[in-house]
Amino acid sequence: MSHFFDPQTSLAIDIIKKSKNIVAFTGAGISTESGIADFRSPGGLWSQFDPDKYADYNVFLQNPEFYWKLERTLGKIFQNAKPNKAHKALVKLEKKGKLKAIITQNIDNLHQKAGSKIPIIELHGNARNAKCLDCGQEISRNYINKNLKHSKNIPVCPYCSGRIKTNALLFNEPFPEEIMKKAISLAENCDLMLILGSYLSVFPANQIPLIARKAGASLIFINYEPTHFDKYATLRMLGELGSYLPLIVAGV
Repeated sequence: MSHFFDPQTSLAIDIIKKSKNIVAFTGAGISTESGIADFRSPGGLWSQFDPDKYADYNVFLQNPEFYWKLERTLGKIFQNAKPNKAHKALVKLEKKGKLKAIITQNIDNLHQKAGSKIPIIELHGNARNAKCLDCGQEISRNYINKNLKHSKNIPVCPYCSGRIKTNALLFNEPFPEEIMKKAISLAENCDLMLILGSYLSVFPANQIPLIARKAGASLIFINYEPTHFDKYATLRMLGELGSYLPLIVAGV
């Protein structure tokens, strides 16, 4: 039925049909239709909170109050966000046996909320849970939410009163090598990578699609705007993911 679609959509469907090991690489753009603005966009989070002050690991170690001021806002945004049509389309592609894994730059947990059961590699961590930097104890998100709701003080570890932070990666925080290794392995072994809502502006995450391309995989880019990496694309589509992706998956 692909002849009922526009040429780009038809080509995307054909490429996906011929692929057996697909990996999705998702960025902030896949979550904007869920009400989470790209942090770097005009009016985004970084226009309200200077990331060098509120989201820097070294600043956090010296004064965690800045980080927790940011987290109060961020936590509410994530709590209210729900998976959109693009997240749900990936679940359908997974159920069709095509999508084998997701590599995401996002920390919003929306792939999990949408129902994805395949491996999800969170390059920049997640805001679901937290950890005490002093005793190493895992801390639930519920504890954090209750603490932020009922107290103006920053949350501390309920076990040792130490410093806690969510598992979302901050600027200048050491990048977990094991996470990158898993992402590289997926990139090297896939035959198609879908780059969805990412402008590939953050290193080293932006190297993942290039690794896939070098290993012989096709690349399909679907973004609102062009990227500096579009020259590597097998197919580039510009537009809303919530419009394109469900249409493509329906044709597979």
